[in-house]
Parts: sequence; structure tokens; C-alpha cells
Amino acid sequence: MSQRNASIDLFRFLGAFSVILIHSIYANKLPLLPLLGRWAVPFFFMVSGYFFQKSYRNQSVYAFAKTGRALLSVFLCANLFYMLFLILTVGSLKEIVTHFTLLVGTHFHLWFLTSLLLGYLVLWFFLSRKLDGLLPYLAAIVLIVILGLNPYSHLLGIEAHPIYARSLLSIPFLCIGFLTAKYAVDVHVSKLVSWLLIGAGIGLQVVEAWLLSSNWQDSLTFDFMAGTLLFSVGMFLLSLQLPMPKNSHLSYYGRRYSLQLYLYHPVVNYFLYKALVTTKASELIYWMSPLLTVTITLSLLVLLDRFVPVLFGILSGDFSRYNSEKSKLKPLQ
Repeated sequence: MSQRNASIDLFRFLGAFSVILIHSIYANKLPLLPLLGRWAVPFFFMVSGYFFQKSYRNQSVYAFAKTGRALLSVFLCANLFYMLFLILTVGSLKEIVTHFTLLVGTHFHLWFLTSLLLGYLVLWFFLSRKLDGLLPYLAAIVLIVILGLNPYSHLLGIEAHPIYARSLLSIPFLCIGFLTAKYAVDVHVSKLVSWLLIGAGIGLQVVEAWLLSSNWQDSLTFDFMAGTLLFSVGMFLLSLQLPMPKNSHLSYYGRRYSLQLYLYHPVVNYFLYKALVTTKASELIYWMSPLLTVTITLSLLVLLDRFVPVLFGILSGDFSRYNSEKSKLKPLQ
């Protein structure tokens, strides 16, 4: 693993923590705090597009086939898991019997995977027709559409459509990641510019949330704002520019577990909240809930990875370990 990859992996871990912060029990008590985590999902999309381009430039067809298989595996495994989770916790699947499940998935946070599948389908369409020169324009147009759907829908006199806006989010950021790798944008942009983008993005997000919401609670519904673009791009470029030691533990956790942290932290959140309510825990424990969720989820993932690798692989959408174990059990001919 190169130093550059180590820094990206560290930011992956920070991104997973930021998502957990947004979904934490007390997010609604301090709405400005989740704004600081909105960079994470666009960042993950850009990282995906960045590494996809490196694979695509060598073997274009294989790159799409490999990425598509991996995404579909994760998508199916995660959605089936949460169908089972709903049956065990709610007792029925009634609440997901809606057309929005096709866009969101069987749990609220799985829209990330649906959006990513859509994004790669659009990317395949443009690249297979040698239209990669149009990707910057595609990204710009889709970003404007997203902002028009939510949170700036009132300026267009239309109803807000946050679910549709989410579904489109991967398209521009996959393009940005792809183009960054293709033209080595991170080499030509200084770290100072990256820091300035981050600072400007955070500031703009706060101003937008203040102007667009009747109260700060409303800002929790804003998954993406204009400032988020600057913030996430700055974080992405910085992750490509900062040197990191290869043996960093957080980089390892980011590389190995960031996707699984994203996928399965709501399960820990669910049981943690029930435990805190039942035990009438102190206010301090509630405020520490994001750290507790990260620690518990990461610990469970590490234990699964070490002692039940086949189950860990299945939850990750990776069946290679299952096939490996199955081949060991196959009798000799």
C-alpha cells in the first residue's frame, strides 16, 4: 500500500465516522454538527470514481464487469440483511412495500448503493460511446439538478424531492473522481487550495443552512448543498496529497472496514438507543453515542473478520472466502 493510498484510507475511516455522526442519536440536538459530516458520501463516490479510472484505463470492459459484480453483491447482501433485520425488530416488511424502496433500499442509508449503481450505469453509457469529454458538463448539469430538487426547490416553485436528489448524487462525484485520476488534478492543485476549499465549503454550508431553514432542525434534511461540493472536493484532494505512514492503524481500518461501518452501524445504533433508554443513561452517554457506535461496530467487524471470515465476507458482498472454504470441504476425486 502506497503512502497516498494510506492517506485515502485514513479519510475513508474519517468519512465512515462522519456518517455515523450524522445518524447519531443526538444529531437533532445540535444540527450544525451533522453539517460537518455531509462531505463523506460525496467523498466515497469520488474515491470510487478515482480508483475505477485507474482500472478502466488498463482494461475498460473488465473494469465495468468487476465493479458491477462487486456492487450488485454488496447491494443484494445488505438489502437482504436489512429485510431480515426489519422482520426481527418490527415484525413485518410493510413499511418498505413502496416504490421508494427501489431508490432507497430496504433501510434508509442504503440509498448510497442504489445511487452508486445508477452512477456507474450512466458512466458506462458515456464512456462506452467515447463521450468522456462531456463528463465535466454532465457533472455540472446534474449538480444543478440536485440542488434544484433539494434544498433550493422553493426557488423553482416545486416541492422538495430529497430522495430523487440523493439518487443522482453519485453521478457528478463519480465523474469528478474519474477526471481527477485521468488528469492528475491533485498534482496540479496545492494543499493550500484544498484547505481553502474545505474552509470555504464549511462556511458556505453554515450560511446556506441558516438562509434555507426556518429553524436549524430543517437543515438535517439537507443532504447536499453548494458548500458541500467545495467541502467534499477539498477533503478528497487533501486525501490524495497528505503523506501517511503505511502502518497506520486508522488507515488499515479505513481500507478494511469503512464500507462495513457504513452498512451496519444502524444496527448498533438501534440496540444502543434501546439500551440507553432502558438504563436511563446520563446525558453524557447520549452525547458519546457516536464514539460508542464506532467502537462497538468496529470491534464486532474485527471479531467477525478474524473468527468468522466467511460471514464477514458475505456481509461485505464478497463470496470469495465462502467459495474458498467450500473448496476445502470438497472431497478429493
